[in-house]
Amino acid sequence: MLGRRAFISVATGAAVAVSTSTATAAARPTVGHSDVDRLRSLLAELWLLDDQKGGGPVLEKRAADLATRTIGLQQHGSASQRVRSRLYAVAASFTAFAMFSAIDARRLGEAQRYLEQAVTLAGLSGDGQVQHQTWRYAAMLAGQRGRYADALAAAEACTGTRAHRTDPLYASLTHSRIALTAASLGDKSRALRAVDRAHTAYDRADLAEARPSSVAFLHSGRTPRPDRHHPLPSRRSGKAEFHTHRCIADLRIDQHRNRAYYLSQAALAQVAQGDVEQAVATATRVIAPTGADAGRVPHLLGSFTSALNQAAPQSAITRDWNDRTRTA
Repeated sequence: MLGRRAFISVATGAAVAVSTSTATAAARPTVGHSDVDRLRSLLAELWLLDDQKGGGPVLEKRAADLATRTIGLQQHGSASQRVRSRLYAVAASFTAFAMFSAIDARRLGEAQRYLEQAVTLAGLSGDGQVQHQTWRYAAMLAGQRGRYADALAAAEACTGTRAHRTDPLYASLTHSRIALTAASLGDKSRALRAVDRAHTAYDRADLAEARPSSVAFLHSGRTPRPDRHHPLPSRRSGKAEFHTHRCIADLRIDQHRNRAYYLSQAALAQVAQGDVEQAVATATRVIAPTGADAGRVPHLLGSFTSALNQAAPQSAITRDWNDRTRTA
């Protein structure tokens, strides 16, 4: 047993420790739900800019900086457990946005580094929607790198998230991504089954339900169905063109990047059918997002130029297109 003097010494030390801890906690800024809501508003603004201009180094850096700021609040602020979970979710979302911007600019090495951070933050958040978003982008990144088996595995990982299990809109996104990766692997039957499942899930979704800005493209405007928003790679270029044009018709007026992307896809489908004049007419409508000199849209236009020169190397319209792209 402790003697009286020893007991007083221990008790006094504990009291000092508690007092110091209380003073330290009091010095830390309090972080609440309103702070998280302000950060989410900044995230929504980033997605609006992405719709208008596409991803790139500027948006990538802004999102990465906001992720760092959010993590700083997590580390140095005083917050409830619920707020801390939301902070992890927002930090993961900012990081995932930076990854998406890096993918859009074909900065795949940077995107891989963001992915590793986003997976950790999304796991700590416990937020099924953010986890779903992170795996979707992981599948997209793997597909860009030609690692289609990894892309399929990442798409399948979406099925394990709470968002997939409880929200048909997220389930529709899951099956759409599985369809894309299965098609890239040449598994046509699985791709078509996944498209059917995406349709079924989408038709069950409540489009009026509040959701993060990262999925606003799927439940706004004229509510495009999954096959319209994700035309599958296919040798049936006529059908691919049909779905691409339906997708373009369903885009919001401010979705300039997506419109340029799908017009580029349509032009590629048209040149594959031998409709050279129409293909060039479509391609001339493409305006690459401002500042996106090395992204998916310019890359697609480069692919279109190669396909056009292969299909009609001696054509005057091909020469005119080549002159236009050289002076652009």
